[in-house]
Amino acid sequence: MSTSSISRRIESSIISFQQNDFESTLVHFFPALDKTAKKRYPKDGVGKRIKKFLDDELDIITYIATQNIFRINVDGISFPEAIYKFGRTSIAHEGELDPRLNFDNLEGMSIGKQWNLPPSFIIGLIVSVVLAPENNAEEFKSSYGVTIHGDKFELNKHWGDRSGFRSYMEQKFGRAIFE
Repeated sequence: MSTSSISRRIESSIISFQQNDFESTLVHFFPALDKTAKKRYPKDGVGKRIKKFLDDELDIITYIATQNIFRINVDGISFPEAIYKFGRTSIAHEGELDPRLNFDNLEGMSIGKQWNLPPSFIIGLIVSVVLAPENNAEEFKSSYGVTIHGDKFELNKHWGDRSGFRSYMEQKFGRAIFE
């Protein structure tokens, strides 16, 4: 096992999330996402590989966030495009989230001109990077747990275990979901 910038950035993301500082959470998260996506899609440019990774992991992200699996496209913008365009690109170039994306959830979830998502979507993003098979050799210096719909997970034990988590999801749904 090893600690690289991926596990260090994810660890910083978790600490910021615990402090309800969602913007800082994402500032730390996006480099870990990009490095993971680059491992999976080394020939693609940054935007393409991040959106492809998010699309690959959308089942896990939406399940963690909402206890359902869904894909959404509003006004030609999908979840991966919204996270990339309004989140990653805005933070990288402007130093802050685009006003069209927030995670405060003060007025409930809405998707359209404004992507107002519950903070559980950030947990879904973080866990999707932890579960990515490309990250199976990663580890945290400290122990972090997450409760997902009543079930507790020790994150350090799940680096790279996407297939195990997908099996857990199928068990929860009581049927096969994945091919």
